[in-house]
Amino acid sequence: MQSQQQADGELLQMFGKVIAIVLLLTLLSILGFRYFASVDKISAQGLRVDHTKMLNVLAMVKAQWLAKGRPSEMRLEWDTSGFQEREPFEAAGQNLVKMSHGGWPLPDVADSVGCKQLWRQLLGRGPVEQQVVTQLNSEGDVCSYIANNSERLSYQLTTGRVIFLTEE
Repeated sequence: MQSQQQADGELLQMFGKVIAIVLLLTLLSILGFRYFASVDKISAQGLRVDHTKMLNVLAMVKAQWLAKGRPSEMRLEWDTSGFQEREPFEAAGQNLVKMSHGGWPLPDVADSVGCKQLWRQLLGRGPVEQQVVTQLNSEGDVCSYIANNSERLSYQLTTGRVIFLTEE
């Protein structure tokens, strides 16, 4: 009889441990899902902040362009020393930007690589660091920057318009 009670006690202990493990795994999975959902929200906030920063930078570039007599190319006049330290081999001509007739910065090359370089020139860091994909539309007049949660920042090269699109 005592061995039966001992076996029942061990079985109850084992059952308690299984319940504790199941509860712990459930709690960890809930926390994991919340964490990964917040990563997308943080990424979107980064693109939202970049929208405001891009608007401000474009306004500064246009003002410099007007002050310098509307040149076809212009050297951006702000410090990108942190950028140059990370990629010194590309830093020599990094701040030289082609300008449109309306005074808006243009990519050097009319493709997604040119849009990526323009992002780097204007915002001081590459879109890869933020997990942003770059595209140039088929007409070649809009650079799009797409976050991993499908939110999009579009820069119209001819008008200087910057549009931030979300899925909300």
